[in-house]
Amino acid sequence: MDLRLIIGTAGHVDHGKTALIRALTGHETDRLPEERARGISIELGFAPFTLPSGQRAAIVDVPGHERFIHHMVAGAQGMDLVLLVVAADEGVMPQTREHLEILSLLGVAEGIVCLTKIDLVDAEWRELIEADLRQELKGTFLADAPMVGISAVTGEGIAELEALLEAAVARLRPRSALGPVRLPIDRVFTLAGFGTVVTGTLASGEIALEDRLELVPGRVPVRVRGLQSHGETRERCRAGERTAVNLTQIDRDQVERGQVLATPGSVRDTSQVTLHVKLLADAPPLPTRARVRLHIGTTEVIGRVVPLSVQEIPPGGDDFVRFRGETAFPAVVRDRVVLRSFSPARTIGGGLVLDLSGRQRRGHPEDIEELRRRQQASPADMVLGAVRRRFVADVHSLATELGVDDATVAGAVRDLEGEGRLRRLGELYVDREELERRLQVVDDRMQALWQADPLWRGLDRAQWRREAVVELGVRDAAQLAGELAEERRIRLEGERVRPAGENLAMPEELRSLLRDLQSFVASGGLQPSAPQDWSRARELAPQRVQDLVSYLVERGELVRTSDLYFSPQAIREAEAKVRACLADGREATTAELREALGTTRKFAVPLLEHFDQVRLTRRFGDVRRLIATEEARGDAP
Repeated sequence: MDLRLIIGTAGHVDHGKTALIRALTGHETDRLPEERARGISIELGFAPFTLPSGQRAAIVDVPGHERFIHHMVAGAQGMDLVLLVVAADEGVMPQTREHLEILSLLGVAEGIVCLTKIDLVDAEWRELIEADLRQELKGTFLADAPMVGISAVTGEGIAELEALLEAAVARLRPRSALGPVRLPIDRVFTLAGFGTVVTGTLASGEIALEDRLELVPGRVPVRVRGLQSHGETRERCRAGERTAVNLTQIDRDQVERGQVLATPGSVRDTSQVTLHVKLLADAPPLPTRARVRLHIGTTEVIGRVVPLSVQEIPPGGDDFVRFRGETAFPAVVRDRVVLRSFSPARTIGGGLVLDLSGRQRRGHPEDIEELRRRQQASPADMVLGAVRRRFVADVHSLATELGVDDATVAGAVRDLEGEGRLRRLGELYVDREELERRLQVVDDRMQALWQADPLWRGLDRAQWRREAVVELGVRDAAQLAGELAEERRIRLEGERVRPAGENLAMPEELRSLLRDLQSFVASGGLQPSAPQDWSRARELAPQRVQDLVSYLVERGELVRTSDLYFSPQAIREAEAKVRACLADGREATTAELREALGTTRKFAVPLLEHFDQVRLTRRFGDVRRLIATEEARGDAP
């Protein structure tokens, strides 16, 4: 399985998260001297991990102390699976509950419950703690999660945990590396001889050496000088991997945790967003203009909230909320956020980013209804609705219309294209259902016209564009027509568009007439008779004869020169004679060429003028030369 897995820890301080990781991986995640001196995690820690199956993962160790909850929230972003750690000698504690609430608010849906320090308790006490823990987990995403007892001292339970991790991995879906780069930064440091390094979990896209990216907020351009994942030097890193990026063109003091390293133009920085917020059942009411802490990605930003439907959101209640930050921050529509009270800082709820402009008005039903539609719709639904309103659109214009970022739209259109609901055309996306409907209407019309007259010449390309895809520019319509022709949905003949397969149903009587006319003209060689001479014996109307002639000319089965018609074979014969007469740089008069052609002036002059038009020859006064001869001499204009 192509899976880049992020496993996270959660739980109260001193419940053994770091010791569990050490027992599982052999790596120490407490890297700071003060962490080792105090015996508690302060910053996020990271360790590589390889399961017995060979599946590689990264483990994120989060601090458990309440003072470092903002670090825990940053580390919880991007977790695929969590190990909820509860010490058997203490049981459920305040940060156990708060971490569990944060994980739920961020949408983590897979986990294993680890009862640590089982070597310190007897079987009866352990049974009581397990029962209490199951009661606490009721109604959460871990209600039915497997539970394993572990001792980091004796190693008991480690093998069982590995087996549970293997089973959980089998249920996870690989992340797509498609889309713009988005790396929320959780660490910044410098290395002697290398410069500025940032780390984070790559949320989307793929980073390669020498990529040109930007830091948001700030739109600071940077270049990727080096890449690592858990100390392993890489040429590229993909979504879902812990990634360290060595950046050029920037100093350490220009970067901070909370910024996003992104494909230029793909992530916006904003100071105001509209959210759907749900408060926890035990949270205090959230009044208008309350000051809160918003956690989004690895960023913590302070700002004020304005509920759009009510004056105050009650505990356990929800509403659409406009949030105005005191500083700019990076955001993507459908990002999950955590809300914490300003002081004292505690988790009060979470939400979903619905709009990056924050333009919705308080108390306006139409704005509320639009937000409700966005809340219920997936990004793909939003994008599909916008494309259907416009028929054709590009990623950036869709992002602008929907008030979302380019990355969200890019991901949605890829999914919709894969599902066959959108058709890609260069940088544009077309509503496939509407396109198919229009193509069928135009095809039915073309079929009717052809059935009424099998010699019907078809729609010219401009007319086809107006009837089928008027919203497309000439170049894009031509590209679509070419693709449809390759798919044998239409036939392109010069500047004409015809229904596919029309020749298969041409009446044999008409085919016979066309063959007869073509043979009649060809029989005259370089002195062909006029089609009208052929038609007299068949008593055909002049217009019908002209239709037959035009049909053959358009298909290249007759060649018109002035008012005369020649077979392609006669044209090739004449060309060979002209080339022979003018070979080796020679030039010849019209009379000399007429003699070489072996025909009369009536036929020779139109033939020679035809060769001038197709740039075989060029006339200089009374003589002609081959174009190749002129270019060699430098006489060509």
